Amino acid sequence: MRTVTLGEYRNLMHAFSTGRIGAGDFKEAYLHLFNEDRTTRPQEIFRILEAVFKDVGAFSPDPADRGGDGLDDSGLQVRVTEALRVLDAMRHGA
Repeated sequence: MRTVTLGEYRNLMHAFSTGRIGAGDFKEAYLHLFNEDRTTRPQEIFRILEAVFKDVGAFSPDPADRGGDGLDDSGLQVRVTEALRVLDAMRHGA
């Protein structure tokens, strides 16, 4: 358990959003960060990070393993990109 900075989440999300890492690597790294994180955050930021955590849980590269709400690579990328956009807007006061 450790303190994880918001910047660590943002950097990881940005790497995935821009295609520098794939969905499988993003999933593994995000789950690791989220599960290690013991930082107390404002509720609005935690909700965004938690939503991405749930989206990562819904991701599967195999269509046979996805439920009705399952996400493929592009679906996960859309959700992560939107979450990053919201975090950036909060950071810049937009």
